[in-house]
Amino acid sequence: MKKTFLTFALGFTLIWASSASAVLIDPYDNFLAPDGYYGLVYGNYYTADKLVTTGGDLDIDLQATVAILRVLKYFHVADIPVALQVIVPFGEVKETKLLNEKSSGLGDIIFGPGVFFHADTESNTYLSYWFYAFAPTGEWDAAQTINLGRNTWYFEHQLAFAKMMGPFVYDMNLNFYHFTEESDTNYTAPNRFELEASLAYQVNEQLSLGVHGGGYWDLEDGEVNGVTVPDTEAKRVQLGPSVNYQFNERLGANLRWTHDISVSNDTEGDDIWLRFAYAF
Repeated sequence: MKKTFLTFALGFTLIWASSASAVLIDPYDNFLAPDGYYGLVYGNYYTADKLVTTGGDLDIDLQATVAILRVLKYFHVADIPVALQVIVPFGEVKETKLLNEKSSGLGDIIFGPGVFFHADTESNTYLSYWFYAFAPTGEWDAAQTINLGRNTWYFEHQLAFAKMMGPFVYDMNLNFYHFTEESDTNYTAPNRFELEASLAYQVNEQLSLGVHGGGYWDLEDGEVNGVTVPDTEAKRVQLGPSVNYQFNERLGANLRWTHDISVSNDTEGDDIWLRFAYAF
C-alpha cells in the first residue's frame, strides 16, 4: 500500500508543484486588456519537507524549479472580447530523501481560448471563462515516481472575476480539472476543484501590496482500471503576501510567496513566484 500511495499520490502531486496548474493568479490578471499581444515570464520555486498522509507524515526533500513562458492575444469577435493563449513550462523537479529521483526538461504545454461575458471599464468589473487543454508533452519515465509531465491529456475550466473598488483590486478564479487515463499506469486522477484569489491595495500608480491565497480539493480518490486507489484524494490551502510593481505602461512585475497552511494527502511546503509581464 505504501508503494501504491507513493506512486499514485506523491508522483502525481509533484506534477502539480512543477506546472502552471498550481495557484497562479496575480493582481489584475482577470481584467480585460486592450487588443494586442502580451508576453509573461514566470519563475517558480517550490520546496517541501513533508508528505501529509492519512496514515502519518513522511519526511521528503522535494524541490521544483520551473520557468513558464506565456503568450496571450486579446482581440474582439464582433463586439465580444476574446483571447487565445499558449503556456510552456520547463525546469526540474526532484526528491532526494525518500525516492532520490528527478525529472527535468519540458513540461506539459497548455493552450486554449477565453471569452469575456461582462467587461465594464467604467466600474472595472469583469467576468470571463477560460478553457485550458494540457498536452502530454512533459518529461515522463514510467519507471519513476517523480515526473515533470503527466503523460495524459487533462483539462481545466475556469470562471474568472475581477473588480476594482477604490484603491483595492480583487481577482478570483473558480477552476475545475478533469483528467483522462494515463496509458502506462492506467491511472485516472480525481476531478479537482480549485479556488484562487488575490486582494491588492494600490499604494500609488506603480506599487501595489496584497495578499494571495487559494486551495484545491479533489472530489474523489483516483482510479486504476476503474478500481479506486485509497487515500489519493488530496487537498491543499495556501496563503501569503504579494507585491506588484509597474515599471512603465508596458512592463510590470509581481513577487509572491505562499505557505501551505492546510494539507491532506499532499506535500506541505512553500511557493515563491516571480512574474514579469510585457505588452507588445
